[in-house]
Amino acid sequence: MKKILLVGTSFSAAPLAQFIKSLGYELEVCGNKPSDPCVSWAGKYHCLDYSNAEFLLDLVERESYCAILPTCNDDSYLSVIKVAETLGLPGLDDLATTLKLHDKFEFRGFAATHGIPVPKIWTSDPGGVIPRPANYPVLVKPVDSFSGKGITKVSNLNELSMAIDNAKLNSRTNNYVVEDFLDGTLHSHSAFLKNQKIYHDFFVDEFCTIYPYQVNCSNSPSRISLSIQKKMQASVEKLAALLNLSDGLLHTQFIISGGELYLIECMRRCPGDLFYYLISFSTGNSYVGNYLRPFIGEDFDFSKIDESTPWSRHTISLKEDEVIHGYSIDVAAEELRLFQLSESGEHIKKAPFGKIAIFFMRYQSTAQLFESTEKMADKVHFFTNRNIPL
Repeated sequence: MKKILLVGTSFSAAPLAQFIKSLGYELEVCGNKPSDPCVSWAGKYHCLDYSNAEFLLDLVERESYCAILPTCNDDSYLSVIKVAETLGLPGLDDLATTLKLHDKFEFRGFAATHGIPVPKIWTSDPGGVIPRPANYPVLVKPVDSFSGKGITKVSNLNELSMAIDNAKLNSRTNNYVVEDFLDGTLHSHSAFLKNQKIYHDFFVDEFCTIYPYQVNCSNSPSRISLSIQKKMQASVEKLAALLNLSDGLLHTQFIISGGELYLIECMRRCPGDLFYYLISFSTGNSYVGNYLRPFIGEDFDFSKIDESTPWSRHTISLKEDEVIHGYSIDVAAEELRLFQLSESGEHIKKAPFGKIAIFFMRYQSTAQLFESTEKMADKVHFFTNRNIPL
């Protein structure tokens, strides 16, 4: 039996692990948390910090894997890329291409040079061009974080230095980007590429209603216009051709501002927080399976016609640290599916650092979906140390 190493063991990785097992492969996993969900039912568990690519390389060189697969976080994906490049493993982009996509400063500079719409960027490095008074507000971000951590909206030059320190503190590489603040609607695009063309894709509307730079609500299908979809598809295929991207997923977050779209972040790993379920529930097609198939040399399988059933996703999180004993969800939906992430009585950190649960809701109509999705946080009521009956 051929064996595969899945690099990650968290709750988001569990469906990926199950898909590999369903194909008949022997599954092994690695990570540094023995209590994680994937550990107990994988064929073999390797306890290591896979964010250190040297540790991962040492493991892969000792074992005979037919594939090593990244899961749903940046550390997993980047380490797999480094190992694959060192060993000459097929089916993945090279490290330089990966960093060009995953580094916000590098990506914006590359995209702007080639006419792909992105926010304008500045630098406060010595001799660099800094934002002028008319350019504010701006956003200061770590170049290599997709979690919303370390992002600050800056209103004037006096606030810039502190925002940069915050961004550096939340960056693995101690680097940051200063970019134009765009006021608009947030969306994402999952494109499954074959020969640098979009084989199949999905659009999703996204909202940040608890912490301003972390998505906690999303819905499928999306409300964006066909003309914007076509512009997005053209930008993605142009980017794929310029970088000669390998077959597989390219997931992009973008903003529509003033009737125009701007690409914000691109990633080739699977999005976290059970994003894949939103697509699978709504369309009937397997997001997880099609994310993994290119890594193991299999063709995409989008055998079903997209159903466009109205589904929303909400991550339950907090504006302040709190001890949560339980909660209720007051919604009028056709169906609710709940995925619990924390235990009763657990101390939960405020967003973007802590999460309680993720739930999905099916609605009767897209009108109800569009009306309800961004209001989900208002429908969750908590039982805490302050209000639980004693």
